[in-house]
Amino acid sequence: MKVRIARDRLVEGITWAARALPARPVVPALAALRLEAAGGTLAISAYNHEVSAGIEVAAAVDRPGEILVPGRLLAEIARSLPREHSVELVVEPHRARVTCAGSYFTLPLPALADYPATPLFPDLAGTVAASVFAEGVAQVAIAAARDETVPVLTAIRMGLTHDGLILAATDRYRLAVRRLPWRSVTEDPTRSILAPARVLAELARYAGTGGGDLRLALGAEDGRHGLLGLAVDRRQATTRLLDYEFPGYERLFDNEVTGVATIDTAALIEALRRVSPVVTRNTPVRLSFGRDSLRIEAGSTDEAEAGAALPVELTGEPTRAAFNPAHLLDGLSALRSPSARMSFGTTGRPTVLTEGSDRADHADQPNGSDTPDYRYLLMPMRGA
Repeated sequence: MKVRIARDRLVEGITWAARALPARPVVPALAALRLEAAGGTLAISAYNHEVSAGIEVAAAVDRPGEILVPGRLLAEIARSLPREHSVELVVEPHRARVTCAGSYFTLPLPALADYPATPLFPDLAGTVAASVFAEGVAQVAIAAARDETVPVLTAIRMGLTHDGLILAATDRYRLAVRRLPWRSVTEDPTRSILAPARVLAELARYAGTGGGDLRLALGAEDGRHGLLGLAVDRRQATTRLLDYEFPGYERLFDNEVTGVATIDTAALIEALRRVSPVVTRNTPVRLSFGRDSLRIEAGSTDEAEAGAALPVELTGEPTRAAFNPAHLLDGLSALRSPSARMSFGTTGRPTVLTEGSDRADHADQPNGSDTPDYRYLLMPMRGA
């Protein structure tokens, strides 16, 4: 195999595929990137039995071929090469030689026979704007649990209908839900699946950088059951789905609303961060909502204290609530509007955070629904 490729294209390809390189490979061959040169492209891929990632990048192929190379080592080498130069990759007996701008590196070649068969890309289910999908996944992934003790809570639920895609995640203490418009291509699109939140967030974030449409694919029963595929441009990835029952959550939004506070999003974020130095582990920040002002308090009289005041618009009776400050900041940071709306229920019931009415773009709400396209439900803490 002999290939010449622009340094930046090589780095782009490796960066995408390396997301599927395992941190601790059970099989040594899985620590490798698979390179396949043919025609005018170099295909770069990786697989770890759970996630696969592949991309085709333009290259001048003098001799086609297929090899495995140490993945993280090649990634480090490629990033160290000077920009605006071409890289030549030549396969020699038992090793690969990489040259660029007067520098060279030789790499061992793991045996291709040791590499497992990667899953076939599943059947197309529909398309969604890549940037919108990336934004939506990021907004709900913040609510997914990091602790693997309860695997279902580490997932993002994706509910598919003929024209809407509903993403949801929860760690029991908060819940994030985002609705997206999408175009289904299947006859019976109604379905729900669970995808690992960490994996989906990483893949969606990078897939959304190039714009265009993202193709979502779902595994069928012919040996590909339980597989989600994502493809945009010449990049594609698959991840195995989780087989659990996601908690029912819609009923949590059916509470009686006793008050609604509207406040400047950036100002509230800044105030919370300002009082954060006195917040100790597992202690809340206390919010007191008056008719036209909000008082924020943290700490206690026995230790350090901090406070801040902000203007607020309150509909309903004055109220007090206490929240996990990190959880509240996550929800506020996920909003896309200058103002935030906090809807309160009776004592002990969750608070719902949504975007303010100054949100300019409501076009992505399926069927023109009055339900906000992003909702962040937050359980209160004791201490108010």
